[in-house]
Amino acid sequence: MKHGLLLIALLVVNMATAFAQEEGCSDIFATNYDAEAVIDDGSCAYSTVLFNPQFRSLLPQEVSETSGIFFFNGRLWTHNDSGGKPILYALDTATFEVVQRVTLKNANNHDWEDVCCDGTTVFVSDCGNNKGNRKDLKIYLFPLSQLPADGDASITVDSIMLTYADQTIFEKRKQDNDYDCEAIFATERYLYLLSKNWVTATTRMYRLEKHPGTQVAQVVNWFDSKGLITGADYNAELNTIAIVGYVNKIWEPFIFLIYDFDEDAVTAHGRRLEMPNLMGAQTEGICFYDGYKCFISAETSKVFTTRVFVADFAKWLDKNRKKK
Repeated sequence: MKHGLLLIALLVVNMATAFAQEEGCSDIFATNYDAEAVIDDGSCAYSTVLFNPQFRSLLPQEVSETSGIFFFNGRLWTHNDSGGKPILYALDTATFEVVQRVTLKNANNHDWEDVCCDGTTVFVSDCGNNKGNRKDLKIYLFPLSQLPADGDASITVDSIMLTYADQTIFEKRKQDNDYDCEAIFATERYLYLLSKNWVTATTRMYRLEKHPGTQVAQVVNWFDSKGLITGADYNAELNTIAIVGYVNKIWEPFIFLIYDFDEDAVTAHGRRLEMPNLMGAQTEGICFYDGYKCFISAETSKVFTTRVFVADFAKWLDKNRKKK
């Protein structure tokens, strides 16, 4: 009997040890990587990573204020920001010249800052809010099938009229408020917004339903971005969010790769990539287009003219990298 109890006790200890090792940091690029971890618990810590995306092309003057981008039908789609025409421009990815112009005929470009697509619907965010006092925030939406394969077009769109659940003060404070927003992304279930917090250099994640009407955007997460978030995109196959931004007044761009995104628990973890070689570039848009690759756009700034870069994130996102 004593031997039986001893075996049971050893089994319990071994099981407890096994379960204790199930959770931890599973990213081999983290400084606290745990080879025994099966479930990543978000505890990963990282050393500074310097990343240099590949310059791809200058962009034409017609889209000098390019702000958001998405990839569809082999073309890079973009738009200009505040005061621009309510037009989506398609760029040929060989020449990066404008080859299509699609007008959202019942929309107004008060301050378009990002665009995204979930595979069936296109969402254009008119949520730029530099002064922090807007009460007319909108997201335009229309079926992806309305975008023509070639040629210009005009289409009618629906809209989501939104307010932020946590905003109660609408005092005008230009570039001195935490209710600006320049980044949105869509999953199969929801639409998300990431705030551009001028004061705290953090970001809040808001969530909306993906249907027209009046909605209140609820805060579901936040993280210390240590900079201004200007663009985002979600890759369903990789379950990864790519986020771009820059450090205010320093103009040093950075990227966040948020992987293993859990919509139910609204948890996310990932890593930051610094881009000091692009110092002075006003990085505005990011979108996945070929596996682990992304386009990154930058509008005209004091240092750079409008341009587009290519980034390959396979090194950090390839789930088979442990086997290589």
